[in-house]
Amino acid sequence: MDELRKLLLHEIIGIYGPTVGQGIGSVIIPAFIGDFKKMLEDSKDNKTVSEEYMTEDKKVHLILKGKKALGTSGMDYLVTGCVLNDKDIFAYSADVDIVQI
Repeated sequence: MDELRKLLLHEIIGIYGPTVGQGIGSVIIPAFIGDFKKMLEDSKDNKTVSEEYMTEDKKVHLILKGKKALGTSGMDYLVTGCVLNDKDIFAYSADVDIVQI
């Protein structure tokens, strides 16, 4: 999950600047990820779900895709896609393509 937070925070700082971006990122990133995890918890096993999020000022439009799957120690909640303002975030990070939350 930390990888996803870092990637999103980097993009948000690029939109709002460092000071405002840090403040906004510290509030909306946990809220968006928390809401999406709840959605995954309520979904059927191995069924891909997606959800869109937008800030009030409409500067950030986030689409998260993911699924839950049985892991070695219970259910894993996986983010399989992340698009922020039409930019595929995972495509720009060579070592991230699926993130567990």
